Amino acid sequence: MDKSRGKTHSPQESPDAALDRHLLLQRAAAGLAHEGKNPLHTMALHLHLLADKLAKLAPGDASLERHARSLRDGIGKVDALLRSFADFATPAHLEADLPAALHRAMLLFSYEARRGGGQIADPSGPKSARVEAQGGALADLVAHALLSQMGLARGGGLIKPEVRTNDTVAQLVLETTGGLGGAEDGAAHLDAVRRLALEVGAELSITTSAAGSGRLSLSLPRAS
Repeated sequence: MDKSRGKTHSPQESPDAALDRHLLLQRAAAGLAHEGKNPLHTMALHLHLLADKLAKLAPGDASLERHARSLRDGIGKVDALLRSFADFATPAHLEADLPAALHRAMLLFSYEARRGGGQIADPSGPKSARVEAQGGALADLVAHALLSQMGLARGGGLIKPEVRTNDTVAQLVLETTGGLGGAEDGAAHLDAVRRLALEVGAELSITTSAAGSGRLSLSLPRAS
């Protein structure tokens, strides 16, 4: 008698199937960013025209401008998210810019911090610092580094990102304080950070001073 009859099984995804799906994800991301951008720009244009007409109908009504500004901000945020998602999913053209990689990771993954009860402070440091690395690998490295700190920050912690530079080196520092998480909460991402740091030639330093607190830094040579 076949005792397995009636049961459902979840077969492991083969490496080829995973690669096939990754290719689909890249194409879908590029299409999503392009197709989503057009209606967003159309909405922004019509919002501008509508705001002008409303201002003529109700001159001096400051609430109209507040509503229009909120809508413009929302459209701009969705546009930035779509572009960042497309860049992250199809990274072949990305420049190896450390602050840009941090900004992209924060746009895409800040929800993870909020869902766990943590926060990410606004980053400090220069707006641009190109380094000697492949752009896609740098994007993955910075994203995993940020996600690893979100494990520590869960339950009320704060992550403070900072980019520091000198003539030869650019450094990303992620300082986490006040959380309830432990190293095990971000272990998978830390494993990825260690592997990718070797791959891109980054100097990695990880310090965990107490539960929910720690410091991760990545140093890379500046691009000539």
